[in-house]
Amino acid sequence: MSDDRLSAKNISPLQTLADISHVITGSHDAVETLFHTAEMIAERLLVDACSIYVYDSEEEKLVLRATYGLNSESVGQVQMKPSEGLIGLVLETSEPVQVAEMQEHPRFKSFPQTDEDLYRSFLGVPLIQHRKAFGVLGMHTIESRTFTKEEEHMLVTIASQISGMISKALLIERLKESPHTEVPPAVNARISGVPVAAGVALGQAVLLQENVLEEPEKNTLLTPEEELATFAQVFEKTTIETLELIDKVSNFLGADEAAIFHAHLMFLEDHGFQGKIEKYILGGASAAWSIFQVIQEYLRAFEAIDDPYLRERGTDLKDMGFRLMHNLGYGQVSLVNQDGILVTKQLLPADVAQFDSEKIKGIVTSAGGAASHAAILARSRFIPAICISEEAIETIHEGDTLAVDGEHGYMVINPGNEVLTGFQQLLLQQKEYLSYLDGYREKKCQTVDGHRIHVLANIGLVSETYGVHNFGAEGIGLYRSEIFFLSLDHYPSVEEQVEVYSKIVESVDEHQMVVFRTLDIGADKCAPYMGVVQEENPFLGNRAIREQMGNPEILKKQIKAILIAASRRQSDHKGRKNVSLIYPMISHLNEIRFCNRLFSECRKELQEEGVEVPGMAIGMMFEIPAAVIMVESFISEIDFLSIGSNDLTQYILAVDRNNPHVAHLYDPLHPSVLNMIKILIECANRHNKPIELCGEMAADPDGCIILIGMGLRYLSMAASLIPVVKERLSFITLKEAEELAEKALQASSAEQVRNLVATFFKFYSSKTTA
Repeated sequence: MSDDRLSAKNISPLQTLADISHVITGSHDAVETLFHTAEMIAERLLVDACSIYVYDSEEEKLVLRATYGLNSESVGQVQMKPSEGLIGLVLETSEPVQVAEMQEHPRFKSFPQTDEDLYRSFLGVPLIQHRKAFGVLGMHTIESRTFTKEEEHMLVTIASQISGMISKALLIERLKESPHTEVPPAVNARISGVPVAAGVALGQAVLLQENVLEEPEKNTLLTPEEELATFAQVFEKTTIETLELIDKVSNFLGADEAAIFHAHLMFLEDHGFQGKIEKYILGGASAAWSIFQVIQEYLRAFEAIDDPYLRERGTDLKDMGFRLMHNLGYGQVSLVNQDGILVTKQLLPADVAQFDSEKIKGIVTSAGGAASHAAILARSRFIPAICISEEAIETIHEGDTLAVDGEHGYMVINPGNEVLTGFQQLLLQQKEYLSYLDGYREKKCQTVDGHRIHVLANIGLVSETYGVHNFGAEGIGLYRSEIFFLSLDHYPSVEEQVEVYSKIVESVDEHQMVVFRTLDIGADKCAPYMGVVQEENPFLGNRAIREQMGNPEILKKQIKAILIAASRRQSDHKGRKNVSLIYPMISHLNEIRFCNRLFSECRKELQEEGVEVPGMAIGMMFEIPAAVIMVESFISEIDFLSIGSNDLTQYILAVDRNNPHVAHLYDPLHPSVLNMIKILIECANRHNKPIELCGEMAADPDGCIILIGMGLRYLSMAASLIPVVKERLSFITLKEAEELAEKALQASSAEQVRNLVATFFKFYSSKTTA
């Protein structure tokens, strides 16, 4: 090829990804998917060869699974250890490797059957799923070549986006026949776990994506031709629905979540899958029975796979199969009409959108702890929840009666009469308590001795402003702007942002504060149009301000939109002076100074355009230990402080709160976290600057006591939990809270801190009832 064969400036990675996605969804089986992917990448990136290698964990070898350019007869024949060759080097390091003269590299190993000796240059990038490399995407050119950083970055981006689709394509080849053994249901079985959200629940188990269907009638009055026509119609309808799901989930959640539906399409288009169904129909069976039978055969095959991750991915097939059945008039696809206790290994945002919180009475998960997304959701909706082991969750069957105690962290499967009666009594008490809490919605939040505490709401959507008024919030302490960005398929214009931000500002009274947080986007939460490169640890990666410093126009547009929104809806046309701005993920002084310079530029440009820009307080999120330690250096750069307790706790304790193996170690009342927060409070007081705390800790019945005792007066939380905090603080004096906080700062564990609060309220209760 000529030297102009590849120019990163002339090739759109997003268009290339879209074309590859289209090719994948049009493939009929796993092998075809891999070959088409390699061919499309080679053609679009204008290289002479592109190959896909997959790591076989059982054989501990990399296997050539598809190629465009190398000898196709070597596919499946070429195998190597991770310690061999340049391909092995990419897998070992999980980093891109490029060599202009690959035969001269010490790790080069020749595999003559591939004919790769014809090529001179090499660029390989890892295929990564769940932070672990499972394969390698390799490119060759005949001429010696050094790929530019832009070209390397482009291939890394493509690899990160197609990894999920490729890994799911490989599942089809893992299907093996195996007998299915039913496990008898447990009776009166108590399972201990981790408390996630307080309260008790009683109901039937609703397994997420575990819908149970009765076997349809096999016999039919229709001819095979008519049944085949029925199958074709259902097939087309399900395909269209799946494409719509891909579009919807891509826009709202991102490409990673949407990739699961690409796997659904691959099952639908698989010739073997269709052929089995058509064979049953031609044999005289109904279309419904034929689909049901083939789905069951495939599911039994999935259950026989040893790899737990691959076995779990059988839910892709089940979800797609039940969608087919639903379109024939059988069963349900979602949880919308389900009533009971939700049981799932991990509750994701897409799952949350499906169920009715009035009908789901409890949640049981096996991933995440008290600070997981499932926990946050459960507490904000007053839904009792616990986290149990993955082995324990496997013992729960659809329809089992479950009694869940979210406060003490245990559940009983199919409880006996005595346990059942006890839980029914607790449910009555719980109903009375929730009714009692309603009385605190309109009350001011204050201690027994009259010290005012300001309780604010955390929101991410315009629709959530309803809860600000409904639960008695005194304003919006945190608006997470990234949720709006994630709902789009493009970066919003200034005008689009102004429209949304104005609704947020106008949703509260003019004397109430509104705090906007600028875009907090990283590899863990991003939309496809953002072009964010997947990272091994996105929580420590190129996110929020770090990313925006390389693309300041995005931040400038957002700052301008917030300033314009704040300048509106004021009777005297002077703007809303109670609108504030905070920057997330700040760890270095140059970052906040960069933000402040950008803010000044935006103000000046808007004023030159004739916009009457109101005064606006500028703050930063203290969620990184480095920023806390250097708070004296930051304090002169900002007008107020905002503590992001969720991430601060995570970084201080080095605990991923969504990792089931260590989630029990996450507790914001750990003395190390409390002492860090104390540093911030004391600094704010010395410099007479406001300070607020946003996070789950603010709504923690124990945490809110310690926080006001340490000196905080502004707490921002999920709106629905505000009555809980108001009620809790109404039973303690400020002096008592200060005494508890002093002891908590000297404690040796979070458990000891919680015991201090529990002992106080136990003593208080006995004193008031005496």
